[in-house]
Amino acid sequence: MRKFKKQQTKVKSFFRSEDMDLCQLLLHTENAFDCLIELGHHGAVQFNNVYDEDRLLNHLYTKKVSQCYELLRIVDNLHAQIVQLHVNEVFYPDVDLENRLREKDLAKYRDSLKRIHVEASAVTEHYYRLESRRNRMIEHCFALTKASKYMTSDMGSELLYSESTIMTLVQDATTSSGAYQSHLNYMIGCIRADKFYSFELLLYRLCSFNLIIRFSEISTPVYEYHYGHKPERVRKFAILMMASSTMIWPKVLKICALYHVNLYDCPSSVSQREEKVRELGQEIVNVEKVLKEAELMRRQILEVAGQDLFIVRVNLRKALKVYDLMNRLRLVGGVEVPRYLLAEVYIPSSDVPEVRAILRNASRISGGADNINDDDDSPDDDQQVADEDTKTLPKAAPYPTEADFQPGEDMSARAILIKKNRLVNHMPPTYFRLNKFTRGFQNMIDAYGMADYKELNPAPYTIITFPFLFAVMFGDLGHGILLIFFSVIMIWKHRMIEKYQIASTSENEILNILFAGRYIILLMGIFSVYMGIIYNIVMAKSFNIFGSSWRCRYNETTVYDPAFHVTLDSSHPYFYSGDPYPVGMDPVWAVCGQDSITTTNSLKMKMAIVLGITQMMFGLGLAAANCVLMKRKADLVLVVIPQMIFMLCLFGYLVFLIFYKWLAFGGHKPAPYNSACAPSVLITFINMMLMKTEETEENCLDNMYPYERLVEYALVALAVCTVPILLAGKPIYLMRRRKKMEQERERDFKRMRRQTIAEMRSTMRYTDDDSSETSRQRSVDNEEEHETSEIWIHSGIHTIETVLGSVSHTASYLRLWALSLAHDQLSDVLWHMVLTKGFDNSLPLYYGVPVLMATFFAWAILTVAILVMMEGLSAFLHTLRLHWVEFQSKFFGGAGESFKAFSFPPSNQRS
Repeated sequence: MRKFKKQQTKVKSFFRSEDMDLCQLLLHTENAFDCLIELGHHGAVQFNNVYDEDRLLNHLYTKKVSQCYELLRIVDNLHAQIVQLHVNEVFYPDVDLENRLREKDLAKYRDSLKRIHVEASAVTEHYYRLESRRNRMIEHCFALTKASKYMTSDMGSELLYSESTIMTLVQDATTSSGAYQSHLNYMIGCIRADKFYSFELLLYRLCSFNLIIRFSEISTPVYEYHYGHKPERVRKFAILMMASSTMIWPKVLKICALYHVNLYDCPSSVSQREEKVRELGQEIVNVEKVLKEAELMRRQILEVAGQDLFIVRVNLRKALKVYDLMNRLRLVGGVEVPRYLLAEVYIPSSDVPEVRAILRNASRISGGADNINDDDDSPDDDQQVADEDTKTLPKAAPYPTEADFQPGEDMSARAILIKKNRLVNHMPPTYFRLNKFTRGFQNMIDAYGMADYKELNPAPYTIITFPFLFAVMFGDLGHGILLIFFSVIMIWKHRMIEKYQIASTSENEILNILFAGRYIILLMGIFSVYMGIIYNIVMAKSFNIFGSSWRCRYNETTVYDPAFHVTLDSSHPYFYSGDPYPVGMDPVWAVCGQDSITTTNSLKMKMAIVLGITQMMFGLGLAAANCVLMKRKADLVLVVIPQMIFMLCLFGYLVFLIFYKWLAFGGHKPAPYNSACAPSVLITFINMMLMKTEETEENCLDNMYPYERLVEYALVALAVCTVPILLAGKPIYLMRRRKKMEQERERDFKRMRRQTIAEMRSTMRYTDDDSSETSRQRSVDNEEEHETSEIWIHSGIHTIETVLGSVSHTASYLRLWALSLAHDQLSDVLWHMVLTKGFDNSLPLYYGVPVLMATFFAWAILTVAILVMMEGLSAFLHTLRLHWVEFQSKFFGGAGESFKAFSFPPSNQRS
C-alpha cells in the first residue's frame, strides 16, 4: 500500500511540481566531503544561493581546490601522452556505481599521480633529449653531404665552383690583393623553412656579395621540442655559408642565434667530411636503439597509468566540485576552529527520508563503520567490507530510531537535516519526476520556460496534442510507417545507443537529439498513420476498401461536349448514394480533379479552425484550474472567465456553425436543406460581427435556424461586455486590496508600537509542519506594489492582447490546413513526376527494369529526404509554435525556477 501511494505521488508530480521542503543541512567538517559525494550521486538536494556572484567564500578549502586543479593538470598531461603514443586507456562504464570516491582516497590519488608523473616526465624528457640529439645528427649529416657534393667535382649535374673561383666571387673589393693571404671559410647549419627567406634577405642586406649561401630542403620533416609545449613537426633547410673575410662572422652568428639556426662543424678536406658522415651515421644507429628502449619504457609507464586514469579523472572532477561547494558554505560552531558547515537546501518532500538515510550511511562510512573489526584477518570480513562500500543505500525512516545508533559511533559528527517551518519570501523551485518516455516532451516545454511552483505542467497534455497536430499537417499512412520504423529501431537498440554515447570520444549532437525524442517520433508516426487513414492517402495514392459512395454517370458525348460542365452532383442519387464512406474520406476525391481540391480544402480548413479553437479553450480551462489550485480567485473571476466568455461567444459560436451546417444541410435532403442552399459559414460569421444581413437565394432559408440573428446579436453584446471587465476589473481590485492592506498595516503598527520587546518576542508566529497550503501560498505570493499608472497600462496591454490574440491565434491554426495541402501536393508531384516515369516506359525488358529500379530509388530517396525529413521538420516546428504561442500562452507563465540539484553528470568517455 505504501509503495502504491509513493507511485501515485510520482504520477501527480508530473502534472504539477512536487512538494518542496526547505531544510537546513548541518555537516561536520570531518565527514562533509563523503556526505556531499553521496548527495551528488543521488541528485535530490538543491543548495540555495551558494553560486551567487556576491557569495563570500569561507576559504577553508581553497587549498584543497588548488590541489585538485593541480592533480587534474597532471591527469590531462598523462592523458595527452597516452593519446600521443596511442596507448589504450581503460574505460569503466560503471565508474559511478563501483568506484565511489571517499576523501581518504584523494591522498592515494595524489601519491600515485605524482609518482607516475615524475617517472613519466623523466623518461619523456630523456626521450625528447635523445630525439633532439638524433635530429641534430641527421641535420648535421645531411648538411655535410650536401656541402661535400657542392664543393667536389664528382657530381657532374651540380653547379661546380673551384675554391679560387669562390674566392674571387667573395673577394672584398676594398681590400688590396697583396695585403694578406685570404682563406675561404665555411659554415653549415639548419634552419626552419618558414624562416629561411627572411634570414637570407637579412644576410644579403648586411653582407651583400661578401657571403654566399646555398640551401637544400631535408626530405623528411623533423620534430622540434620546446619545454612546456607539444612537439612540432616542421620542414627544415640545410644551409652552407661561405665567406673569405672573418670580420663578418660575428654578425652572421648573431643573426643565426636570432633565427634559431643550428650550426655545425664543417671539416675543410673531403676525407674528413666523409669520415664525419660515417661517424654520425653510426651514432644515429646507436641513438635509435636507445630511443626504442626509452619509448618502450615510456609506453610501459603510460600503460600502468592508463589502467586507472579514467577513474582518477572522474573522481577528481567530482572532488573539485564538492570542495568548491564546501568552500561556499557557511562555517558555524567551534571556539577557535569552526567544526560545522551550514547550508539551506530544497529537497522534494518524498525524498527527505531517502536523503536522511544517505547522510546517515555516509557519516557511518566516513567515521569508520565500514572498517569495524579490521584487526581480524578473516577474508569473510574483508569481503563484507567490500560489499558495504558498493551496495545500494537502504531505505530509511524519516527520523532515526534506536537501531540507527551503533555502539561507538560519534554522534557529534553526524549530519543533521532539519526542516525550516518559518515562512519564506522566495518561491520554491519546480521539480517534475520524469522517465524515458516523458523526458522528451518535458524538454520541449522547458525550452520555452519553466513552470512556476505548483503551476500546471503542459507536458502531460502535450503528449497527445503535439503528435496529433503534427499528424494533421503530415498525415500520410506510408510516411507515418517510416517514422514508426525509425523510432522503433532507436527504442529497440536503446541500450546499444546508450553504450555508444557513453563510450564515444566525440559527441554526436544529431544522434543525441533524435535519440532523446525517440518516443516523440513514435507518437508522431502513430498519429500520422491514423490521419493518413482519415485522409485516405498512402504515398500520394488513395485506397478503396469499402467501395466509393459516388458513381460517374457521364458518357463520352457529355464529357467531350464543351458546353456541358462536368461535375459531381451530390443532390442527384445517380451520382451520390447518400451513404458516407465508413472510415475517412471517400477515395473518389483523389481522382476528381478540381472538385477534389475544393472539397479537401474546405474540410481541412474547417477542421483546422475547430481543432485550434478547441485547443485554445482547453488552455483557458487549464488557466481556470490553475487559478483554483493556486487560490487566485481574483484572476479566475476577473481575467480567465471573461476570456472564456469572449472566446465562446465569438469563436465557439463559429465552431457551432460549422457543425450545424454539416448536420443540417446535405446532398439528398429536400430544399431548403440541400447543398445548394447551404450558407457560407465565413460570410455568416462576418455578417454577425458587422451586424448586417444579406439577401438569400430563392427557395432557401433566411436564417440557418430560428432566431439566428437575435442569438448572434446577444453573443456579440456579451462578448463586448467582457472587454471592460478585462480592462478595469483587476486594476480596481488591486487598488482596493492595496488600500485595505495599508489600513491594516497602519493599525498593526500602532498596536505594535505600544508593545514591549518581551511582548513582541512572545507573539512571533511560526507555522506548523501541517500548515495549510493557503497560508503557505499567501507567504510566497507577496505581490509588489505597482503604481496606479503601471497597473492600468499593464491591464490595457493585456486586454488588447486578449482581443487581438483571439483573432490572430485562430487564424494561426490555419497553418494546419496549409501544410497538409503542401504535403499532399508534394507527394503527388513526386509520384507523377518521378515514379510514374518508370512505370510508363515502353523500353525492352532488359532496359525497362533498370530504368524502373533507378526511378524507384530516386523516388524513395526524394521521399525520405524531402517529404519525411524536410517536411517533417517543417511540420514539427509549426506544431511547436502552435503549442508555445497559441496554446501555452493561455495558461502557462513559464517564469519559474527549475530545481537544480547538486549532482554529478553521468560519466562517459568524454569526462
